[in-house]
Amino acid sequence: MANVNVCPHCGVPLYISSQHKWLDNGVIQPARESTQRLVFFECGNLDPLFEGIGELIGVPVERMVIDASRRSTKKYMEKVVPDDVKEMIRSGDMDLNLVFDSTFIIWRAMGYGKLTLEDVLYRREKDDFISVLAERPYSVPLAVGNFAGSIEAIIGREPGIEYEETTPGVYRIKIFEAENPPELKQRLRWKDYEKPLKPGDISFDRCPGCGVPAALSAYKWDQANGSIRNSLTGRRMVMTGPSMIDPIFDELEGELGESVPRVVVEAQKRFVKSGFFAVEEVASEENMRVQLALRGLGNLRELKMGRRGVSLCLENSTLHLLGVGLAQGLFEKAFGVESEVEWELRDDGDLEVSVSPKPD
Repeated sequence: MANVNVCPHCGVPLYISSQHKWLDNGVIQPARESTQRLVFFECGNLDPLFEGIGELIGVPVERMVIDASRRSTKKYMEKVVPDDVKEMIRSGDMDLNLVFDSTFIIWRAMGYGKLTLEDVLYRREKDDFISVLAERPYSVPLAVGNFAGSIEAIIGREPGIEYEETTPGVYRIKIFEAENPPELKQRLRWKDYEKPLKPGDISFDRCPGCGVPAALSAYKWDQANGSIRNSLTGRRMVMTGPSMIDPIFDELEGELGESVPRVVVEAQKRFVKSGFFAVEEVASEENMRVQLALRGLGNLRELKMGRRGVSLCLENSTLHLLGVGLAQGLFEKAFGVESEVEWELRDDGDLEVSVSPKPD
């Protein structure tokens, strides 16, 4: 099985280092697309989080998650796949097997899991379909949406989606031509990052071989299985777009008010308390600042943390609800108390969080 070559100094796949930039303001950007962002973060809480939201509102949100992922991936793939390549695929002059074999190599390097083509019928007719097997995906509904959105962008047809777990941890995903329900077309909106970013002054130690932050050498890329692990905590990581996740929370908040954001924050808090960061990673404010920036979650401008509570300001923030849960979880983990949290996400992208102990 082909893999992306890795840097001999830090072990990071060269696709990651050549196609992405870790900026000094807490942002990870595609090298050729400044209106998009990526995050590199722990993904083990994603599916339990989506399930928990569904339990709260009484209906599964799985289809909404898939659709958000589909739209985000479609938008990304439309920009990165050249028009002449898409035309060759749609005219039948380029082998789809080759296209997706190449795509799946990249996805394995980004931690999406191991995807392999199972069956393809592509004659540019109504009964065309493509099916894959996804082994140990980083998130089941997000991975389903990733595949559907890629096909939609490349082939130019609206996808119908079927999937099932065939054996533990292995999912068959089948994409065919079908019109999506009107409510899915109207509900979730694409979320890009065109607002001006605030400048930063974060200084990473850089790998002498490929230029990525040297701290990435602490992560193990298992390209054969499509996974990335934090060697300190053992937690699985993924590199993906926050635009797949934020619109889901936005839509649910619009329907249900404060209840959903609070559930998201609570779930993230519990995840943090269970070992989201190793103790060494949060030993100082500067370490915390670097770890957040390494994940592309923003630039920590202010952090005050003591027994009386936490206050922080994070510039250029993304996945802000997960950031709120992070702050609350770190406080409760450090001091062994229950807490209350309030936050504000400003129009300029600043996230302000205040955590305080619960009154007796």
